[in-house]
Amino acid sequence: MSTIQIIWQICNKLSLILLVCSFILSLRFYRKLGSELKFFFLFILLGISTEAFSYIYINILEQKNNLFVIPLYYNFEFFIMTCLFFKYFYNKINWISIGIAILIQLFLCIEGYRSIFHEQIYSFHAYGKVLVNFVIIIYSLKFFLNLAKGKSPNGVSKVALNSLFFIYYVLSLILFIFINFLINGDTTITIYFWIFYSFLTALYYLSISLLIWKVGTTHKLSLFGYQSF
Repeated sequence: MSTIQIIWQICNKLSLILLVCSFILSLRFYRKLGSELKFFFLFILLGISTEAFSYIYINILEQKNNLFVIPLYYNFEFFIMTCLFFKYFYNKINWISIGIAILIQLFLCIEGYRSIFHEQIYSFHAYGKVLVNFVIIIYSLKFFLNLAKGKSPNGVSKVALNSLFFIYYVLSLILFIFINFLINGDTTITIYFWIFYSFLTALYYLSISLLIWKVGTTHKLSLFGYQSF
């Protein structure tokens, strides 16, 4: 095993450890969390379930690759994040926004099906993940714009969580654009971007864990004049 592969494994394991930490902290402080963090627990469960399935598929069933998990993951990711934003981050949602979200979800299902059943491992692309990242960035920006206009529900946990969303999905979008569109299957280069992505994901779950711990252990938080919950 090469040095770069060892580094990749370390980043993946670090990301998994921090994901488990966020899961444990969510269970520990669940009753003290705001509604948006309680709902976000579904996303953490998605991550835990995906990691567990991948481990079983590769190590117990002894299959060679689990790339098909990516389209399944980003389909559920989009659904959970859309429900999260529409329910807890916006005061009002019109039917046009709901209709667009449904169309995007249908497209993601079709794209996921094509990726799983009609692409080989060396030509596999997760274009749907790029779309998911882009849409979630739009969701995040809309929340900030509405917040500035006084049209979004405030609260430190919402502002902090949305800030994490924005940073993570912007950087993730950049990485997946390189992986999908600029590398063209050159695994010797692509692996560096996957390492960056694993490290970014580890930082993301670390930040989520710290936020959950902070909210769970503090009765009142304030940020730029906002009160929590």
